[in-house]
This record gives sequence, structure tokens and C-alpha cells, in this order.
Amino acid sequence: MSRRNLPFLLKTYLLFGTLILVAAGVFYTTRQVRKLNEQSRSMATLFAEFTAEAILPAIENEQVSRIYKEVVAKADFPVVLTDADGRPFVWRLSDRKIGDIPVETIAEMDPKNPPAVGPLAELLKIRDEFAEANPPVVIKRPGEDEPFGYVYYGESSLARELRILPFVQIGGILLFLTLALVGYRSIKTSEQRAIWIGLAKETAHQLGTPISSLLGWIELMRERQLEVDDKADRVELDREFFSEMLDEMESDSERLQKVANRFGQVGSMPRLEIADVAPIVSEAVRYFRRRTPHLGKDIEIRERYDLVPPVSINKELIEWVVENVLKNGVDATEGDRGAIEVDVVYRKDIESVMIRITDRGRGMTSKEVRQIFSPGFTTKARGWGLGLTLAKRIVEDYHGGKIWVEKSAPGRGTTMAISFPT
Repeated sequence: MSRRNLPFLLKTYLLFGTLILVAAGVFYTTRQVRKLNEQSRSMATLFAEFTAEAILPAIENEQVSRIYKEVVAKADFPVVLTDADGRPFVWRLSDRKIGDIPVETIAEMDPKNPPAVGPLAELLKIRDEFAEANPPVVIKRPGEDEPFGYVYYGESSLARELRILPFVQIGGILLFLTLALVGYRSIKTSEQRAIWIGLAKETAHQLGTPISSLLGWIELMRERQLEVDDKADRVELDREFFSEMLDEMESDSERLQKVANRFGQVGSMPRLEIADVAPIVSEAVRYFRRRTPHLGKDIEIRERYDLVPPVSINKELIEWVVENVLKNGVDATEGDRGAIEVDVVYRKDIESVMIRITDRGRGMTSKEVRQIFSPGFTTKARGWGLGLTLAKRIVEDYHGGKIWVEKSAPGRGTTMAISFPT
């Protein structure tokens, strides 16, 4: 799996994970609501049986009616008990307020022509709502088949709250995802801005050395011309000097072409070829050996190359990576003298070719190690913190390899490791 596909895969997994969580929440909540409704129906059936056994034989008994109302009052769901004609005689509506209804008014109610307005009309409307939501439970006298009354019941307050809970969850998840997306885009925008700024500076830095060298040779040629005769039509140059000048100018021109090729491949999948890593590393070391005197330091670079199998790489980009790591090692060296060790080995246990670059510089803390590949992070007094960010992208995204800090400690130096699968 290519690392370039990781962001898309992560987003896909996040989306499917969110959908699964929402579906699981809806399923669980719906199941609990169903259980609560089943409990409500069981309780309504119990009310019907209690009514048939206790109230109907003594419907005029105020004590029994009071006990029954206290039992009904303990229910967690709204309920309306009616006679066979639909006239209510006991009800509990939880948070529904309908006002006081005299018992005489209900007893005189005509079932065929119920009132259109008033508290009783509101109570009958609630009864009909319950009937639409749940079939009423029939109340029968013991030993009789004809119904004496009905128990109409609705959802409990807990069931209603659970029913809207999935929508609250979905809203919360959508809000979280929106905020996360906005934050992610803001972070990515800032990161990309830092990368582009750093990339521009890195370009100027990479081009600066060969351009400065070419300008130096031009200035030197002008000085030689003035030394001979500033009015002469022809200037004769020493053969050895002329040969050296051409070699160096050719080298600088090749360097400019190499830098242009490197930056031309950033942002697009480069072409990979099967090649030996050792000569590429050796070329980068050779380039740095020539540069270290210009950096004001005397750095000894020790090399050790094992016999390693070829890997699929892009020569110019990997050379750039090695140069960046070497540059960090040189910058981390305290004082004017130091040493850097470069090893190319084959790790048979993980079937990878590994490049190790060890310096004896100031080292890093564990916090710095965690941030070392972040865009804009640098431990140097001057720098834009992009070299290792680009190196990580080149090694991991383009080559399927890995780059990491193998070991580092303050005052003891740092070992950077780069591996490529064979």
C-alpha cells in the first residue's frame, strides 16, 4: 500500500467508523425503546387485570379508587382507563396538563357525540393518540367475554428521550466532524504555507552555492583580464587555470541542473530505477567533503560500505536526502572540528538496505526527536526546518522506505537511519 493513499484511506476509515457508530447507537436506542414499550404494554395489561379484579366490583368504593390511582400514579408512562363506551374514569398523563374534569361531566358524556372543546375534549384527543400509537388493552370481568373497558397508554418519558437520542448523537458527531475538518484544513493550510515558504528558501539555498561559484569564476576572469591589459582585444589564460576553471564551472552547471531536476520532481511521483545505494551515498559524501571548508569547519567523514543488493530508488532525490542529513550533522557539530560516520549495510532480518549517518554533535532531547520531521521545526539558530520534512516525504511517500532517528542524546550526537526495502 502506497503511503500517498494513507490520507484517503484514513478519511475513508473515519467515515465508515462514524457511520458504524451512528448505526450502532440507533440500533441500540431503538432496541431499548422497544423494550420500554413492551414493558409499558405489560404494565397496561397488569392495570387491566387489576381493574377487572379490584375496581369493577366496587367502582363506587372511593378507597379502592384511591388505591388504584396511587398504583397508576407510580407508572412511568401516560395511561387512560375508559369504560366500554370510551368514557375515561382514571388517567395519568405525566407532563400533559388538561385541567380538572368533574367525574359527573364524564359520566354524562355521550360517547357518540363527544365534546369538541374543553378539558374533556383534550383528554379524549389524547386517548385517541394513544390508540393510534399502541392498541389498547381490553378490560374484562372475570368469566366474561364482553369488554368492560380499555387501557390506553403512550410512551414513557424515558422512551421519548431515547427516541430523540440518536438525532442528538448524529448532530453532535456532525458538529465534531465539522470542527475537526475545519481544524484539520486550517492546520494543513498552515503546514502547506510553511512548506512552500521553506521550499522557496531551500530552492534559493540550493541554487545559491553553484551560482555564487559561477559568479566567482566570472569575477576571477575579469581580474585576470585587468591584470593583462584592460584595452587588449585578446586575453591569454594559463592552461592549468583554464582547465580548472572549466571543470569547476561544468561541475557548478551540473549542480544547477541537478537542483532543477530535484525540485521538478517534488510534488509528483518520481521515476524509480533499480540501482546500488552505495555510489549514490558516496557521491553525496564527496560533494560535502568539498563544501565543509566553505562552511568554516574541519569535518572528517568516515565511510563504510557493505555489499548490498540493489533497490528501487531515484538517484537524484536520494542523493538530496543524504545531503540534507549530512548538512544537519555538520550543523550539529560543535566547534570547528568533528567527525561524521556514514555506513551502508544490509539488514537481512528486515530485508532492507540501511543508511546510517552518525554525528558527534549536540544531540537532541526526546521532545525534539518527536518533532524533528515536522515542517518548520529546527534546532538550529538559523534555518527554516524543511530539510528533514522533504527527506521524509521522499523516502517514505516516494520510495516506500523509512527514515527515523535511531538514537540521540544531548551532548552525545545523533544517528539517523534510512532504510529501503529490497
